[in-house]
Amino acid sequence: MSTPNPKYFCPRCRAAFDVDSNYCGRCGADMHRASRLQRALLLDEDSSDRQKAVHDDTAPATALTESAVESRRDRRMSIGPDPWLGKVVDSRYRVIDVLGRGGMGVVYKIEHQRMGKIAAMKVLHRDLAGDKEVITRFRREAEAVSKLTHPNTVQVFDFGTAQGALYLVMEYVRGLDIGSLIDRDGAMDFERAAPLFAQVCSALTEAHELGIVHRDLKPENILVTRTPSGQDFVKVLDFGLAKLAQREELSEVTGRGQVVGTPYYMSPEQIRGEDEVDGRSDIYSLGSLMYKVLTGEPAFTATSPVGVLTKHLTEPVVPPSRRISTRLPDGVDDIVLKAMQKRPADRYPSVRNMLEDLDALYEEVHEHSTSSKRLVRQSRATQVDADDGLESDRRLKRADLDAYERSLQRRRWLWLVTVPLLVAAAAAGAWYYLDWRARQPRTAEEEPNQEWATATPIGSGVPVSAHLGRRISKTESDRDVYRLLEVPAPGGGDQVSIRVSGLPNMDIALALYDGREQLLASRDDGGVGQPEQLFAHRVRSPVYVVVSEARAATSTALPIENVSDEYHLTVTLARAEPQVESEPNDTASDAATVTAGPGVAGWLERRDDVDLYRFSGAGGRYQLTVTGADKLPVRLRRGSDELGSREARVNLAPGDVISVARADRLRPREQDLPATDQRYLLAISPSN
Repeated sequence: MSTPNPKYFCPRCRAAFDVDSNYCGRCGADMHRASRLQRALLLDEDSSDRQKAVHDDTAPATALTESAVESRRDRRMSIGPDPWLGKVVDSRYRVIDVLGRGGMGVVYKIEHQRMGKIAAMKVLHRDLAGDKEVITRFRREAEAVSKLTHPNTVQVFDFGTAQGALYLVMEYVRGLDIGSLIDRDGAMDFERAAPLFAQVCSALTEAHELGIVHRDLKPENILVTRTPSGQDFVKVLDFGLAKLAQREELSEVTGRGQVVGTPYYMSPEQIRGEDEVDGRSDIYSLGSLMYKVLTGEPAFTATSPVGVLTKHLTEPVVPPSRRISTRLPDGVDDIVLKAMQKRPADRYPSVRNMLEDLDALYEEVHEHSTSSKRLVRQSRATQVDADDGLESDRRLKRADLDAYERSLQRRRWLWLVTVPLLVAAAAAGAWYYLDWRARQPRTAEEEPNQEWATATPIGSGVPVSAHLGRRISKTESDRDVYRLLEVPAPGGGDQVSIRVSGLPNMDIALALYDGREQLLASRDDGGVGQPEQLFAHRVRSPVYVVVSEARAATSTALPIENVSDEYHLTVTLARAEPQVESEPNDTASDAATVTAGPGVAGWLERRDDVDLYRFSGAGGRYQLTVTGADKLPVRLRRGSDELGSREARVNLAPGDVISVARADRLRPREQDLPATDQRYLLAISPSN
């Protein structure tokens, strides 16, 4: 295996490494602290900025001292001329200056050629652009992050590829990262720190609700600037970028003590290299960040990064109040320790819950003041103040870019009407045909359709014929991906039902995904030659369906190829019907509400299917009756109490959970399951 070109440089001895590290393997310098002097999204180096930087929190980390500026210039000269300076990217952005260099790449100050607005551009290292999987992930992550609009999040406006590298265009922000503030001033008192934490929580809440996990919360990614009235205002940056640097495992810890990420703030699940982490990982990192800000020290320290990581996994956290001589409010320890629990399930379930505790503590600290203070209210007031003056007329904003794009579109239309009529008609006709073609549901699969980007478009209720033919590899069968043209209503209330016929020599598997490629449901209950189906599953985003051969992970046999027999797939999107079950409803938290009356209809279409219903009527004695699906072996329960098969008389109280499940759920897999596509009806009526 060839060694990749090094892309991380020690600012002290200029040693080159191919993996990001907190410490230089040659001279031992703190590479992250040094890199703060090169931090992205900061001010120009003009003399007026340098003169005020020593005393101004809003000045950039790169301009803290004259010596820092000079050393930065010396380093730039030693590296040589930057090939991006003076270039025009994507015919729009002129590169003006280098703002900073970090583990992921270089940040430049740029100007939009047509509008004359200033922005920042992060160019990722070229080796990332050479990996097709990384490019696909980059576009997906960048598109998701560009939808973040919270005032406390650094806005991403544009992204793409230029000169063989990936780039992101984002807002240009002046300020110090919170790590530099702590290095300069020491630990921050709770009075100042709490509003900053509240703003970080607000930014994370929006991201987590959109399914975006930051993955690299650390002091260097939290910029603190000032509003016109002098209030601290936070900007969180680099959402989603850490995911691009992930490797298959955390084997980046080498004999030199190098590690991907920032050991002081990594969650235990990140350290273990778990494939999927959720917002609770950010909560752990935020707790570690709070610890550092309030005490001036990380929660765990050691002589090497590996030692820090080990302590995150094994050692209990010393309460912050024991690490600092000044007194912290009584509730601070509880908040930090709960956020930094080793097990994700023991932490706050969401950032919003953490903000509520922080808000309550902040108000309690001020209960003896002349007016009660609430963090959430104060944070909103700060945001309004920031909107009134934080951005100068020279800085690029999302509204500027949107207006520019609209003006370009108007010019394109104006140009179209000035060309000869015949050419305009031909171009319009071609465009109309291609657009019309893209919106037409297919009745047969279109290969290749193994990936989301090449998914075959299909229509609701329109049958599609296809083959599971040529295998992808010796271990992967053919995989057919379909995209439903109809989009679920944004407010919810839509359901999707799917049926795929069987193939005579193959066991078929069916999977349902949302627009972010998150698995919603899967089916593999039938055997060879048997169909698979899914009924009334709630969906809120674009629908993708994947059909493939069902294969055991340990199977050594070659995947089956069948180029002669067709299977048939039908995907139907419809509004949820009243008194009809809506999947998933197999946990108490998802139980559908039911009361006495005509009842509710549902399906038990898989072996382990359980339909739960929460009774909302008046307490009393009732008759439970299951009709329909005559071949369906049914088991009724109230909570954990067995009630029998299709009929039962039972006392019900409001909130009781009634379950309908298959009595044959433990039947061997090679045996067929009867009545998987038949609908049952559960009726509840008063009983004397």
